[in-house]
Parts: sequence; C-alpha cells; structure tokens
Amino acid sequence: MQIKIMIIGVLVACSYLIGEYIYKAYTNRHKQLNDLIRILEIIRMDLSFGMYTLEEIFKRVGDKKEYCTSQFFKKIECELHNNQAKVLDEILNDNMYLLTKETYLQNKEVDEIKKLILTLGKSDIESQTRMIDLSIENLKKLTSETKEDIDKKGMVYRKLSTVIGLVIGIILI
Repeated sequence: MQIKIMIIGVLVACSYLIGEYIYKAYTNRHKQLNDLIRILEIIRMDLSFGMYTLEEIFKRVGDKKEYCTSQFFKKIECELHNNQAKVLDEILNDNMYLLTKETYLQNKEVDEIKKLILTLGKSDIESQTRMIDLSIENLKKLTSETKEDIDKKGMVYRKLSTVIGLVIGIILI
C-alpha cells in the first residue's frame, strides 16, 4: 500500500512538473521576444549614428550575454569577420539553427529577424531605421499574443496537467 501511495505521489509530482515546464516555455518565449525588441532598438541606435559596420553592430549585440540571441549575433559577427567570401544570406542560413533550437522563438519571429537582417546595409540609414521600427512593431504585436498565450494556454496546461495527475492517482487508489 505504501508503494502504491509513493507511486501516486510521484505521478502527481511529475504531472505538476510537466505543467510547469509548459508554462515556463510560454513565459520564456514572451521574455525572449521582449529581449529581441531591445536588441533591435540597440541595432537601430547603432545604425542611426552611422559610425558602425554591420559586423561591429553584431559584435556589440553579441557581447550582451543577458540576451538569449547573443550567441546568434556573435556567431554572425565572427563569420562576417573570418569569411569574407561568404555572403550574409549564407551566413544567416548557416546560423538560423541557433534561433530555432536554442531559444523558444517560433518560425514567425525567426523569419522576421532573417528578413530584417537581410535588408540591413542595403539602403540608407533612414530606410533601415524604418525597417527596424516596422520589425519592432510586428514583434510587439507578437508579444501581446504571447502574453495572452501565457494567461490562457499556459495556465490551462499548468492546471490541467496537475488535475490529470490527481485523477489518475485517484483512479489507481
């Protein structure tokens, strides 16, 4: 009987932890989108001064370790510096896995970043800042969606997984 109670306790604890993991995924995505918006604002400021190359801008952003995408920008900066023969498009395609695998960002955010980076350096400063502002606005819309996802889906998964664990535990008793 004690073994059965311990197994039920472990089952309920595991179901609770699964719900917490799903909830954390939603909150981490929201946080990472906000970080991405801050990074784009930094890039916009650096471009508006007009004193930095893309390589230097990516280095400055990549050095900010508190952001989830710092490794991505650092890797792009290194490849821009070391591989003069490679085009930015190739470098981006080689490193997009860092955004998709290492972060909670979804394809729409990754595509937005890819489109933005590919347009940088191809027009005047004002056009580039407008493109960055447009990307920031699009990401802010996605941020409001992620906030709703946290409030709706995240809480539902969190509570539902715990309830399912309790129901299974009661059935096993």
